[in-house]
Amino acid sequence: MEEINRFVVLAQSGRFSVTDLCEQFGISRKTGYKHLARYAALGLAGLQPRSHRPHHSPQRTDETLEALVLAERRQHRTWGPKKLQVVLEVKHAIERPPACSTIAEILRRHGLSVRRRRRPGAFVAGNDGLTQPTQPNHVWTVDFKGWFLLGDQQRCDPLTVCDRYSHYVLACEARPNQQFKGTLHAFRALMRYRGLPEIIRCDLGSPFASYGLGRLSSLSLWWIEQGIEVEFTRPASPQDNGSHERMHRDLKAEATQPPSANFAAQQRRFARWQHTYNHDRPHESLDQHPPAEFYQPSGRRLGENDKPLVYPPDQEVKVISASGHLAHEGRHYHVGDAFAGKHVGLRLNPAGQTELHFANVHLGHLAFNAEGGRFKPTAYIAPLRCPPASPNPPPTAAVGAGREQAPSPAPLP
Repeated sequence: MEEINRFVVLAQSGRFSVTDLCEQFGISRKTGYKHLARYAALGLAGLQPRSHRPHHSPQRTDETLEALVLAERRQHRTWGPKKLQVVLEVKHAIERPPACSTIAEILRRHGLSVRRRRRPGAFVAGNDGLTQPTQPNHVWTVDFKGWFLLGDQQRCDPLTVCDRYSHYVLACEARPNQQFKGTLHAFRALMRYRGLPEIIRCDLGSPFASYGLGRLSSLSLWWIEQGIEVEFTRPASPQDNGSHERMHRDLKAEATQPPSANFAAQQRRFARWQHTYNHDRPHESLDQHPPAEFYQPSGRRLGENDKPLVYPPDQEVKVISASGHLAHEGRHYHVGDAFAGKHVGLRLNPAGQTELHFANVHLGHLAFNAEGGRFKPTAYIAPLRCPPASPNPPPTAAVGAGREQAPSPAPLP
């Protein structure tokens, strides 16, 4: 701008010709006369930079269509251009919706989207050893979303259950805590309505796992008694349950911020979000179809009356005492409080070791310490040990009743 102003001032002084000034400033005569004409018409204001935007754009998105994009985005704050494009095509019957890049530009222009830079060094999830589902109800993923305070200052722990194959959210229940009894009651109600899965995948947190043998808790033992395999993810590896964690991100953004006034209001909000997620929200891994189109209830029904486990003839059946101890050949072995009242099987293997089994899960073998003293028990259970860790070790798994083989459970910490 300073150079343009100097050019105009020198040209108006009459001491130099326009041709000489254009040559000195390195511009064409056409550009020089353009600046002089604008100065003559508007003064110094005419020398300000002007927009090169065309007066008419035939390819510009219609204002009505742009308003639909903005309305859907404000209703679903976490939906991106790909999902909004499907909504315009399916819900609003628009034959040729705008491209995803156009929708992204509309959102950015109205302040509803911000361009984010991806973090460098993203790690690929190592899912070796996890079961890949092939049909609905093959694998259920369960977890507690991080707790938060409601408007009345009560703690809320959302319990979420999702079908891994169809990404269908089976349950999103506001719980006051993560205790065993309430969680068991929630799973009983869910399985009466949806049936039983083949595998349940969970992390090593309470109440799904414990520090006992096989990392089994009272809840995971109940799952195994129903004939369900229990698949634990690796410690501190949320990527093993990545799709479930991604669902939690949408749940937090759309149904918890800000929190509702009380439990009843929050549960109604969870129910509305769950219906939208299952029936309206396009899912990219499902070719932009909602999960409800791929899910159907399980044909395996929940047995209301728990029956004792049936063990093979080569195993001796024992009952764990109320204190969690196993009595065998005059010695007492502490199995764990979670096993109180449970039936276990003892089997003598070819190596002369007495193996301890729950259902078809091999927990370890009975051992004797001849040097036991006041602080060292003479009888204990030696848990199974995993092989040396590899760069991407597969997660351990406990397998439910009715299966032929069971992987080794995780070692005790």
